[in-house]
Amino acid sequence: MGPNVVGFAGLLQPFADAAKLLLKETILPSPANRWLFILAPILTFSLSLWGWIVIPLTGTETLSDFNLGIFYILAVSSLGVYGIIIARLGK
Repeated sequence: MGPNVVGFAGLLQPFADAAKLLLKETILPSPANRWLFILAPILTFSLSLWGWIVIPLTGTETLSDFNLGIFYILAVSSLGVYGIIIARLGK
């Protein structure tokens, strides 16, 4: 079913997608390092969420008030490359 069918105006679709993602079986390649293979997507996803800390929620409110917010966003987004490097090392 598509998002126009699930719930009111498709608002339940993200929850259905999250449940489907979490309940899927993890496929682990046999020559892969298990811990690095699992750590890489967790690191990349968490770093992508950390960038939202300095984005304003309202006109004056943010989760964290940095004077150098743009530099923080650039620094955190550049750290996301390490997840890709770790995924390559775990293979």
